[in-house]
Amino acid sequence: MVEVDMLKIKPEFFPIFEKLYPGITETSMRFENAVLPLCSKCGSQDTADVQVGIIGRTIHHAGATTKFHLILNGLRPGSNFCIECKQFFN
Repeated sequence: MVEVDMLKIKPEFFPIFEKLYPGITETSMRFENAVLPLCSKCGSQDTADVQVGIIGRTIHHAGATTKFHLILNGLRPGSNFCIECKQFFN
């Protein structure tokens, strides 16, 4: 059973996701438990790792974890994203 308070979904959904994308629970937990830098703009600790590309697996990660910020294909405007001030930073 997945035990993380910050998840955006109920842990019961992970077995369903696993059928579609084996290993997604472990990867999502790695993102959710990651120690990320504070926002360089406002100092918030509520930040996320920026990932590029819209495919099923990344969409499920973005929907499940608070520390995964997904953007469309293209250049990544920063390595991290601040949930508070909505800014990208490195």
